[in-house]
Amino acid sequence: MIDLKWLETLEDSVGIYLNNLNINNYEYMPALQNLTSNGENLRLGFSCFSLKINYILGAWDKLQDTEKKKWVNYINSFQSINKKFPEHSYLDETLIKNYSTKKIKTFFIDSVKTTMNLLPQYKFEKNQIKLLKAVNAETKQAISTLHQVGERNQKKVGNIFQTDLTVDDYLNKFDWARPWNAGAQFSSLCVYSTTQGYEIKDDLISFANMMVDKETGSYFSKLPQDSREIINGAMKVITGLDWINEQIHYPEKLIDYCISNKPILEGCDVVDYVYVLFKCSQQTNYRKKEINIILIDQLIELKKLFVEKEGGFSYFLNKSQTHYYGVEIIKSKNQADLHGTMLSIWAISMIIRNLEDESINFHWNMLKP
Repeated sequence: MIDLKWLETLEDSVGIYLNNLNINNYEYMPALQNLTSNGENLRLGFSCFSLKINYILGAWDKLQDTEKKKWVNYINSFQSINKKFPEHSYLDETLIKNYSTKKIKTFFIDSVKTTMNLLPQYKFEKNQIKLLKAVNAETKQAISTLHQVGERNQKKVGNIFQTDLTVDDYLNKFDWARPWNAGAQFSSLCVYSTTQGYEIKDDLISFANMMVDKETGSYFSKLPQDSREIINGAMKVITGLDWINEQIHYPEKLIDYCISNKPILEGCDVVDYVYVLFKCSQQTNYRKKEINIILIDQLIELKKLFVEKEGGFSYFLNKSQTHYYGVEIIKSKNQADLHGTMLSIWAISMIIRNLEDESINFHWNMLKP
């Protein structure tokens, strides 16, 4: 019998951890100490992480309506107009400035990458593309966070598909032999389709139909060599399918693949793995008992990431997450961090829900990323 007693105090300990990370109202640090200047000044993403944790644990429901509204307004305050990005994207100026300072430093490197990209064996990303992806990811996260609690962004994000650009044109610009990254772009379009009124759902379904692999159940153009790419890429696409209310194509195949390929003990890997098994298990009863045994194993693994003296989880084993969308935020250290805590709490909530164990007397809310 697995010991679940340590879970019973998590709500309180994580709540205390969040309070200790709080800077001012709805602003949070990514960790308690050893921050870089960027880690001290980035705001949007960490506010979203904290809101998500509060939602999962049920603390959001206990807030006064006025406090909820202020938090929503704070996140919406990051909407801005900048000709470099889709209209009304969510922009954290610290993130933008960081990439801008990199521009001169990386000019020569980017020039070399552009030349090498002409050769089929090389596939590099230039600094500007990385920034566009980071802004897109933050915008998608802000919108999905608000919708999670029944709120909306104040202004709709500019629709890039009002021109001649098609969904296929846009998504095929990304490397689908590496679906972890490319799948995130698919997912963001699904969020925009549902929440921003983009009329592209049929095109997104058609694209997913084209990318699905009947052997693994994942989504890619060419079989990746790394199982992490296959599972984590599937996770990104499945989050998108969930937003447009479409089912997973081959859940049994994905279950088989996941059972044969366990994740490493790292924030994103564990939560992506758990999410894929959880969502597949919600769609089919195939190998349900085996899935739950594996999920209990993952619960035991997640406990290793818990930093008891702080009350939060680290992203890596004995090491915090050091970067946020390519920006260094924390100097490497054995401590808990906000990102790792959010992912671990989310993973635990899915595991508990899937176990359907009546002896577990708490049930946290499900997150829709």
